[in-house]
Amino acid sequence: MRWLAVDPGTVRVGLAICDREERLAIPLEIVAASAAYPAIRAIAAREGVEGIVMGLPLHMAGGEGDAAAMARRLGERIASGLGLHVEYEDERLTSDAAARLAGRGQRSDDIAAALILEQFLARRRAEARQAEGA
Repeated sequence: MRWLAVDPGTVRVGLAICDREERLAIPLEIVAASAAYPAIRAIAAREGVEGIVMGLPLHMAGGEGDAAAMARRLGERIASGLGLHVEYEDERLTSDAAARLAGRGQRSDDIAAALILEQFLARRRAEARQAEGA
C-alpha cells in the first residue's frame, strides 16, 4: 500500500511517501501550511497514494492540545474530500530528530514526515508478525 505521511505545522507541512512494499520512507517535499491540502491532493493523485499517515503532535504526557486538533481537522478534510484512509501516528520528538539529521539551519519538515512514516510502517510490520504468530 502506498502511504503519504504528513508532518503538520502552522507554517510548513512536511510530506514523505513510501514505496508500495512499505519498506522505504522517503522525504518528499515541504509545503506552506496554507497550501497543504491542494499539495496533498495533487501528490495523492500523481503517486497513487492509498492512505495518509497524519502526524499527531501530542504533549509529552500524551494528551492532545490545539496542534493535535489542527492535525485531526486536516485529516478529516483529507478523508472526506479525497476519500483516503487516514491513520494518526504519535509524532513526539520526530521534529527534534529530523533537525539533527538535517543539520543546523536546514528545514527538516519532510524528514520529520519520513520519520513518522518509518515509525508507522515499523508498527504495522510488528502487528502483522504478531498476528501471524497468534
